[in-house]
Amino acid sequence: MFLLRSCIAGALLLTLATGSAASTDPDKVVVTRGGVSVTFRDVDNFVARVPKEQRANFIDSPSRIRDLLSNLLLTKQLAAQARSEHLDQRPEISAQLRASEDEVLARARMADYMVGIKVPDLSKLVAEQYAAHKDLYKVPASFDVKHILVGTDKRSDEEAKALADKLRAQAAADPKKFDALVDEFSDDPSKVENHGLMTDATDKKYAQDFRDAASSLTRVGEISPVIHTTYGYHVLQLVAKKPERQQSLAEVREALTKSMQEQYVADQRRELITQLTNEKVEADPATLDSLRDRYDEAGDVKVADGAPAAPGNANPAPPAPAKHPR
Repeated sequence: MFLLRSCIAGALLLTLATGSAASTDPDKVVVTRGGVSVTFRDVDNFVARVPKEQRANFIDSPSRIRDLLSNLLLTKQLAAQARSEHLDQRPEISAQLRASEDEVLARARMADYMVGIKVPDLSKLVAEQYAAHKDLYKVPASFDVKHILVGTDKRSDEEAKALADKLRAQAAADPKKFDALVDEFSDDPSKVENHGLMTDATDKKYAQDFRDAASSLTRVGEISPVIHTTYGYHVLQLVAKKPERQQSLAEVREALTKSMQEQYVADQRRELITQLTNEKVEADPATLDSLRDRYDEAGDVKVADGAPAAPGNANPAPPAPAKHPR
């Protein structure tokens, strides 16, 4: 393992130093060990499991490449030993191999089908969707407020409420002093950076009572009643308000088109699955019912008295182990 790591690390350093171009031959051998080889195709097959947008960063790491190649080699070495011992001819292993092949082919068929879908021009449908559901394309009103928080960590609830009422009266009497009240009395630690400013105060990240109080303010400088949240008591002052705005078709066309294209592809995929699953099913009811009692408590397939063991359920004496170079 150490020798492989050193060899791979050295090769990577040489490659990085010379800036060699990537080979276009998928069957070109990258590394060998113990009679097995890893090709670019093997690497490509593994990397295909990584999301496309992450592949470049995934492979741009000498240590990750080293570990990837080492693991692929180990898999191939173990598989070679399994074949030499004819494990692939055991019924239960053969069945697993066929199942794996079916899964690969099923994924390939679906991927090929998806690539072949031709999305029609949806311009007219996009315009119709926008016209029929304009309310979905409104930018809601936004409210920016400053607030004073009177917490209950260092004072009783009654004391906190009384102080909040006092500060609210002072702010209402002279709204220009609100910033000074924030600096002197607010228990919100974030006031050091934001001076009590809460942007888009009706966003769902804020407590419901806080959002309701912010949205009830109508003019800049207006002071809210004292409100209570799990954080304590608050007094709000409206700093800025942007009214609700209807987005134009031009503003939403690109995003809406993309969404409808994706929906079209998803519908086509669903239609193929529905077509296949709606084909006639033929099965013997008794055989189906037997599945409910097929396995014992240990998870093995039950064997009837006097019946031959089911594949994979018997425990024959193992053959003498083959000798493999270390």
